[in-house]
Amino acid sequence: MTRDDFRRTCRRVGLLRRWPHAILLGVCAALSLRLGISPWWVRAGVILAFFWAPVTTVLLYLVAAVLLARNPGWRWPV
Repeated sequence: MTRDDFRRTCRRVGLLRRWPHAILLGVCAALSLRLGISPWWVRAGVILAFFWAPVTTVLLYLVAAVLLARNPGWRWPV
């Protein structure tokens, strides 16, 4: 594959930036281009998801521990 083939393929797919000397869009920028919103909204959503995922995991484990402590019948048989 030559450089021109690569550029032609990227243009056809729509992954090239709109200004010269830049080659590929970032994931957030490409997603925002598809959705028609600012890339900063997408980046903020990704950062929020990175912080929210561990918090919800810990909360679910705590809820499971409380429910198992209150209902011994739900535990594994010993």
